[in-house]
Amino acid sequence: MKRIRHLFEYYLVISFYHFVRILPLGMLFVIARIAGFPFMILPVYRKVILGNLRAAFPEKSEAEISSLGWESAGNTCLALLEFFWFTKRPDRIGKHVKLEDETVRELFRKRKEEGKGLLIITQHLGNWELAGLSFSHYLDVPFAVVGRTLPNPYLEKIIFSGRSTNNTRVISAKGAVKGMMQSFKEGYFIATLIDQNTRVRDGGVFVNFFGLPVPTSRAPALFAAKLNLPCVFASCTRNGQNYTLELTPFHEDFTSYANDEALIQDVLARSEKYIRKYPEQYVWFYRRFQYIPQDASEELKAKFPSYAELAGPRFYSNLAKKD
Repeated sequence: MKRIRHLFEYYLVISFYHFVRILPLGMLFVIARIAGFPFMILPVYRKVILGNLRAAFPEKSEAEISSLGWESAGNTCLALLEFFWFTKRPDRIGKHVKLEDETVRELFRKRKEEGKGLLIITQHLGNWELAGLSFSHYLDVPFAVVGRTLPNPYLEKIIFSGRSTNNTRVISAKGAVKGMMQSFKEGYFIATLIDQNTRVRDGGVFVNFFGLPVPTSRAPALFAAKLNLPCVFASCTRNGQNYTLELTPFHEDFTSYANDEALIQDVLARSEKYIRKYPEQYVWFYRRFQYIPQDASEELKAKFPSYAELAGPRFYSNLAKKD
């Protein structure tokens, strides 16, 4: 029964995939606006989107928060449509996507000649999938991304096929550290997302994000230090029907950071800077502020969205007893 359902979902999505690819780019914006409607109507999504926006922008009015919520919902849907539209179409990428800083090509060229990769840190802003497609198009380097396994293996094939273009390798999120280490040794340039919750027991650390502590993976800091990897912060933002790919190298000597936490805090500060500039292009329906540190003051707890919960003992350690 499960296989039948998976096949039905696959044929539904693959039909939509091919339909989207023959549309003019402008039509995607219309479809995305309609597709984003449920996110702001259904309470389960609306609560999270508006809660996140209120926590991140306490100075904004309810009207401004609501407007950003509607725009974000539409832009999130648009990101998927754009991924379908740009996949395996380098002509479209060349026409609509601009690499902002041409000087970064020299860094990538030098690392490639040396047979060494680097770490690209990005976030769910604008179109992160299009950023991945554009890396391969503009920079001509062996590129790898970490992707989560989907419940439906047939749908997973569509997504992974789209990501695995040109010199791109897809590393499964399950066992990602091992896969990333191997890829770095082979000279791959690897992109990782920084704005996902990681429990302390799994290597996360609480760092400041829009004035609230959020659990964030230490992996970028560990890879940078252990392998002496240069790091680049990347974003692909939308301006009408054109897109800007910005790649900003970290010029700091990583040994100058006091610890891993200090480096990750700097990464999130850069992330927040871009989100504040393009708040409507960020994915706000993810529960980024879900976990409250155990030592948080009552004043700090009050600033979290209503869906947030106090991090329990098992959030910090596998050795803790289950509740």
